[in-house]
Amino acid sequence: CYRVTCLEPSQPEVPVSESNGTTSDTVPEGSRQLCVQFLDMTDCHSLEDSGLNVVVRNCPQLTHLFLRRCVQLTDVAVKYIATYCVMLRELSVSDCLQVTDFGLYELAKLGPNLRYLSVAKCHQVSDAGVKQIARHCYKLRYLNVRGCEAVSDDSMEVLSRSCPRLRALDIGKCDVTDYGLKLLSEHCPNLKKLSLKSCDMVTDKGVRAIAYYCRGLQQLNIQDCAITVEGYRMVKRCCKRCIIEHTNPGFY
Repeated sequence: CYRVTCLEPSQPEVPVSESNGTTSDTVPEGSRQLCVQFLDMTDCHSLEDSGLNVVVRNCPQLTHLFLRRCVQLTDVAVKYIATYCVMLRELSVSDCLQVTDFGLYELAKLGPNLRYLSVAKCHQVSDAGVKQIARHCYKLRYLNVRGCEAVSDDSMEVLSRSCPRLRALDIGKCDVTDYGLKLLSEHCPNLKKLSLKSCDMVTDKGVRAIAYYCRGLQQLNIQDCAITVEGYRMVKRCCKRCIIEHTNPGFY
């Protein structure tokens, strides 16, 4: 809905009684709130930081908030979210290109409440922000940093050791190598979904580690990776129920 710029409760038309018996036409600011818990404003391109400030002030019970491709939002908006939505469990700001590590520093204040985070294609997000999230949001189950090319093995080490409950991870087109995959496999054995699409430094060695330790893997994306048929067969052998997405016509 391209023209939506905020979300707030309408003021009641019924006048409010004053203590002296007279009436007033206004309601004190902050006296009404929306009980919204799930809000998806994906592709609301007119939404700005000031509008989101109105939204989160009026919806303090939000647990799920999706702001994909709200391209005008910045770290200021992310700070508003962390300040007013303290019960937030799931957040997506994917394709919000102005969100940086400073926004992730603010989100880290949500602590273990945050279970799902997508900052896909937020190219200003790096290891520094991901490590901050990993250290404080240690109950994280889902993380999507696809296209964040400044994310590397450095943050995978902190993420793997701090977030053992991790179930789904998308590190497509990140600067991750076999070493990062080895750390993930050893410390996050309950991974169910993993995307390595366009990780050109990942080889059979890293995929073998994932296959050996993460036997419950259900989805693996190795499109545009330097994985041979041997690595592919290792996954098929160890992870019986795994669906493998690939671009190699020689795999069978």
